[in-house]
Amino acid sequence: MLESGEAKSLKEIAAREGIDNSYVSRMVNLTTLAPDIVAAILDDVLPNHVTLFDLAVDPPALW
Repeated sequence: MLESGEAKSLKEIAAREGIDNSYVSRMVNLTTLAPDIVAAILDDVLPNHVTLFDLAVDPPALW
């Protein structure tokens, strides 16, 4: 939505979808995950102590 210009901000996306701004922000954070982390999620081999919520709130900054 942002890329296409359909929405101008995360806040606008949240309003359109009827969800909280912070949820939209967390989901956008997931788009920056390193490929090996994405692979671990898809292969269901992410360590038990690491949750998707943890990754969404505070994603690793370095690949």
